[in-house]
Parts: sequence; C-alpha cells; structure tokens
Amino acid sequence: MKLKTFLATYVLFLAILFSCFGIVSVFMTNSQVNMHMERSAAEYRRIASSLARDIAILHGISHNLLDDINALLSSYMAHYAQADVTLELENVYHQMDRINDDATTLVSFVRNEGESFIHVSGHLPEPFGFFRLDYMLDITESMMDMARIQRILLFACIGFAVLTAIVLFIILSQIFRPLRFVSQASRKIATGNYSERVIVRGKSELTAMAEDFNCMAEQIEKHMQTLVDDAEGKQMFIDNIAHEMRTPLTSIYGYAEYMQKIALNDAEMIDSMQYIMDEAIYMQNMSDSLLTLATLRGYKAMKVEILVSRLFDDIKQSLTNLPGFQSVQFNSNIEADVIYGQEDLIKSLLLNLCTNALKACLQDETKNSVISLNATEKGEFVTLSVTDNGCGIPKESLSKITQPFYRADKARSRENGGAGLGLALCKRIAEAHGASLAIESTLGVGTKVEVTFYNSATT
Repeated sequence: MKLKTFLATYVLFLAILFSCFGIVSVFMTNSQVNMHMERSAAEYRRIASSLARDIAILHGISHNLLDDINALLSSYMAHYAQADVTLELENVYHQMDRINDDATTLVSFVRNEGESFIHVSGHLPEPFGFFRLDYMLDITESMMDMARIQRILLFACIGFAVLTAIVLFIILSQIFRPLRFVSQASRKIATGNYSERVIVRGKSELTAMAEDFNCMAEQIEKHMQTLVDDAEGKQMFIDNIAHEMRTPLTSIYGYAEYMQKIALNDAEMIDSMQYIMDEAIYMQNMSDSLLTLATLRGYKAMKVEILVSRLFDDIKQSLTNLPGFQSVQFNSNIEADVIYGQEDLIKSLLLNLCTNALKACLQDETKNSVISLNATEKGEFVTLSVTDNGCGIPKESLSKITQPFYRADKARSRENGGAGLGLALCKRIAEAHGASLAIESTLGVGTKVEVTFYNSATT
C-alpha cells in the first residue's frame, strides 16, 4: 500500500511539476519573441519614416536617384548591422501588388537552420510606397540564452523531483509506520500471542487506528483469557465433583458389600445403614447446591421489602440448632430498617456466611468466639456483613474462595468443611441481586464478609 501510494502521489507530482515547467517555458519563449517583435515593429517604423524622408530629400537634389538611394541604404545597413539588423529595399513599382497608404506591416518570427529572426516587411510611406522595405533582426543569441535558462530550469526541476521523491518516501514511511506495526502485531496475535501491542506515537488517523487496534487486541486478550479461565474452571469443577462424589459412593458401595457378605447383628446393621444414609444425604445436599448454582446463573431476584430486624431474628433462630452455636457469642447490629431483595435467597446467603463463621470459630477452642451480624445503611446502599474471630483465610486463597468445591484448608474433612459450595452460592445470590460481595480475612485473626445491595425495589 505504501509503494502504491508513493507511486501514485509521485506520478501526480511529476505531472504537475513538468506541466508547470512546460507552461512556464512556453510563456517565457512567447514573451521573449513578442518583446522582440514589438521592438522590431517599432524600430521598423522609425527606419521606414527616416528612410522615406531621406529619399524625399534626395529626390529633390539628386541627378542619379537610384544610385543615391542605394548609397543611402548602404549607410543604413552598415549602421544597423551593429545591432544584428539586416535591411533590404526593393522597388516593386512594376508589380501588381503595390501597397497603398492603408497597407499593413507584416511582422513574423522565422527559424532557419538553427537561427532565429524577426522579419518585418512593409512599404515606405507615400509617395514612396512603391519601395518595399524588409527588416531582419537576428535574435539567435537571445533565443540561445533563453534555451540555456530553460535547461537550467529543467535540471532544477529534475533535482527537485529527485529530492521530493526521497522526502516523500521518508514521509510516507513515517505515516505508514503504524500500519506496518499493526500488520506485524496482527500476525503475532494470529499465532496466539494475544499480549502483542502496537507502539503508538504522534497524532494522526493512522495512529488513532493503531490505538483502536490495541483496544481490540486488549478485548481479544480479555475474551481469550476469559475462555481459558472458563475452560479451566469447568475442568476443575468436573474434577472436583468427580472427587466429591467418589468418596461417598465408595463408602456406600463398601458398606453395602460388607452388609451383603457378612452376617451382622441388629446394632451393626443399623450403624451401617445409618452411614449409608449419611453419605446419601451428603450427596443429596451437594446435588441440591449444584442445582441451586445452576438455577441462579443469570437469575434476577424478585425484590420485595424485608424488615432487617425480622430477618436477623430468623437467622439467629436457624443457627440455634447447629452444633457448637451455644459456645460462641452472637451479636447483631441493625442500622438499616429495610432491605429490598428475595427473602429466601438472602436468608440462604446469611445462613451460609454465619455457618462458615461458626465453623471457623470452632477450629480454635482457646478463643472466646464471637460472630457479629451487621446491617448498615449509607445513602442508597445497604450493607449486610458477617464478622468472626475464627481461624481466618490465607491471603492467597481469597481470590479463589468463591469457586465451587474450593477449600482454603485442604486438610479439612467433608464432615467439618462441607463440599465447598457455600461461598459459591453466596456469590451467585449476590449477583442475582446486583450486589457486590467482598471478603477480608487475616489468618489467625478472623474474617469479615460484606454484601452491599443497592436498596431499591426496581434495580
């Protein structure tokens, strides 16, 4: 594209340049010739008038008029020869084309074998109109000087054209430089190097295009990274669910086989069946959580007005029956009267957060465990938060803690830690309400989870 633009622009420039040179050359030549023709015509009229007066004088005193006229003409010719002028006087009395007083003077430009002349032809004023005077001015030297000037102009135009070609190529190289970078970057992106960017300098339409290309490349990189993360997340989800299901299924199969092959008494039979039922309940709970996660994908909560005080009372009542709850101090702080949301989902969110807080507190029996459930209002936003002083979460796990099946403490068992779907459900419930979920935690100090809602029934 750069070469085509260069050739098209340069050819157009050459056409304009040499057209202008041709016009100027023709104008200069014509001006020079016209100037000589005007000067020659004026000089011819002076010579003709002067010669007519001298012939008139000779006509009155001469005894041999023709010889005296020839001598007179010779003196005129000798005088004007110094100015490269040739004169010729011819008696045309006997000719039929005698010119009268109204006759015109003919002025012409003549080229002959490399020489240039201005030829003026006419008749002397009456009563000597039968004499025709021819005037020839040699302007060969003047035309050669004009030709030299035109050659100098031509060489100057050629030099200027060469210089312009170099400058134009450099300018186009700079202008099309972003295009070259875009082409190189696009090839690298096509091979999978999505982090490639174009170096942008200056302000022009092409640099603006390069900036747009960088924005496009950035969006492509983000989308590709999202696809990679989604693929990794799906694979991790499949691996985790397979791992989570394998353990209870193995236990169920093992106990069933044990019951089939060995004669058990009633107590052993009841214990084995209870274990199988516990594993089945675990699988059912995991299945229900997964179904809820799938249902909440893209779901928009139906918002109604909920009294915060009644909501907190229901949460505390639900927590009362959990093992270990009586050993912790449960506080609630209400600074917001109502919240708009889907009540069953918000209850599920708070129960999950409070249950996690209870489990974290029970990990360290040396502390006086405290769980705080708070509601604060700031402008159009209401924040529900759950704070505990439990074992805390490692910093490197905070960004992954809301992923399904993720456990910050890999050593925690299913009985103590669940399947790892609670915070994933909390995140999905917050998204369904258009709310933001933030987790702050310090290992060995405690954890604070905040969910901020835009407190409106319509958004």
